[in-house]
Amino acid sequence: MENPNFNTYKTDKSLDNYSKKAYLTNIESFLIDKYFKSPVLDLGCGTGRTTKCLFDKGFDVTGVEIVKEMVEKAKSLFPKIKFRIGDATNLKFKDSSFNTVFFSFNGPDYIHPEEKRIEAFKEISRVLKREGFFVFSSHNPKALFLKPRPNFILRNLKRGTLFSRYKMEQQPFGTLLTHYMSPKKQIEMIERNTDLRFVKMYRKSGGDLHPHYVFVKK
Repeated sequence: MENPNFNTYKTDKSLDNYSKKAYLTNIESFLIDKYFKSPVLDLGCGTGRTTKCLFDKGFDVTGVEIVKEMVEKAKSLFPKIKFRIGDATNLKFKDSSFNTVFFSFNGPDYIHPEEKRIEAFKEISRVLKREGFFVFSSHNPKALFLKPRPNFILRNLKRGTLFSRYKMEQQPFGTLLTHYMSPKKQIEMIERNTDLRFVKMYRKSGGDLHPHYVFVKK
């Protein structure tokens, strides 16, 4: 089954939206300083937002993105950095290739269906070295109950996705099918299916609606 988000990500609007971004959030900077060690795999790198920053910090980093158009844009913007077209569910790297894997901007939540999402976590575990860290952010379903969102409710009622784990979220460049899972279930799912073990969950200053997770390969 083709990921329905794929066509949304490769539009001109999406490329324009992501190519304007080359920065780290405060929590990303904190996690990088605390956990990251070369070599680093920057998964779902888009047009190089985080890859460029990691490169500037001196990391040996490889950016991987499934959308060809985004990789081409990243290469044109940052020609000195290593970028590859690749699928998180089928990584073309040898076992134990990286000390750190980073999947920013809630990237795992746009992999569809859920079975593929689990495959991605298995692949991340495979390419990580022992004692290497996997850092990612993800949607917390708690966010759905904090403020009224009538358009969100109507959109998902029409699509039949309101009560599923994947819900339709409107972005400036299109609609994305987005995975929501509680932190408890997220941790249980990853530990059940991989050699990754939970280390800690970090919250932004505004709360835990999009928490960052840290796992270590055991």
